[in-house]
Amino acid sequence: MHDGEVTPAATFILLSYNQESSIRASMESVLTQDCEPIEIIVSDDASTDGTFTIIKQLAQEYAGPHRVIARQNDVNIGTNRHIERAIELSSADLMIWTAGDDINATYRAKRIIEAFRQTQAKLLFSNAITISSDGTAGSDAYRRALFYREYSRQEAALSFELYLGATAAWHKDLYRKYGGFPPERAYEDLILGFRAVLEQGVHYINEKLVTYQEGVGISSQLAKHVSKLGNRERRTAILHSQIKVLEQRLRDAKVFGLAADDPVQVAIVTQLETLQVRLDYYTWSADSRRRLLARPLRHGNALLAEAIRDLRKR
Repeated sequence: MHDGEVTPAATFILLSYNQESSIRASMESVLTQDCEPIEIIVSDDASTDGTFTIIKQLAQEYAGPHRVIARQNDVNIGTNRHIERAIELSSADLMIWTAGDDINATYRAKRIIEAFRQTQAKLLFSNAITISSDGTAGSDAYRRALFYREYSRQEAALSFELYLGATAAWHKDLYRKYGGFPPERAYEDLILGFRAVLEQGVHYINEKLVTYQEGVGISSQLAKHVSKLGNRERRTAILHSQIKVLEQRLRDAKVFGLAADDPVQVAIVTQLETLQVRLDYYTWSADSRRRLLARPLRHGNALLAEAIRDLRKR
């Protein structure tokens, strides 16, 4: 920001990559937010199609009350690094996130800003209208996620479904205090959700503020790619990802100040050991043997459970 400019109440951040068929509608839903003037950052991760051409056109034509920044990475840096770059560019502490294939209600920013001012929550999320890939009503499967029922630290520590990330807004403190994200692909909503529940700073807005396209986002495309792998490759990829999430949660629990014998830390460490042993089933090594001998009964049961899962192709 320039000297003399007032810090906006929020920065609305749209991240895109190769979404030329949906980016226009998505960006227009951000530009038409009916709220006090905010900052809007539309950031493209070096798309190879016409996505950024459309972004530039809409930004140049915009004449509304919000301050718009349209920019593109020189090279593709991946989701987690792209998020971190956008955080650095954001003038506001409260950041509202969206993707180039989702549509935002015109009052989404207003509702989030109001809720933040009332609660000072570190993470705010909402409901969504879901649409399947064929244009029909979606399944609303996201409602099974933990935060739509409770905000238990211990449950959140081990859960791999916390909230619908497409509906999220969160405070920069979750980044300042705990740092960035793993360089490997680890879903940021699983990391941020745990950080927010540590801080007792989660708030649910019971409104449908986003229209979410099921099965077409970057995360969904990664999940589809994994699902097409052979069973052993698929399980290896899933276990690697879950381990990276839990390793980050363990680091975050320590930053927060949880003691080593705190039930949350103990639960994470125990589950990490179990997942590593399950991964050992596919990647056996000398370290795998040492882990098995250290706790033969518990780790033997984990190996057996993964072997049965492999036989059943699950």
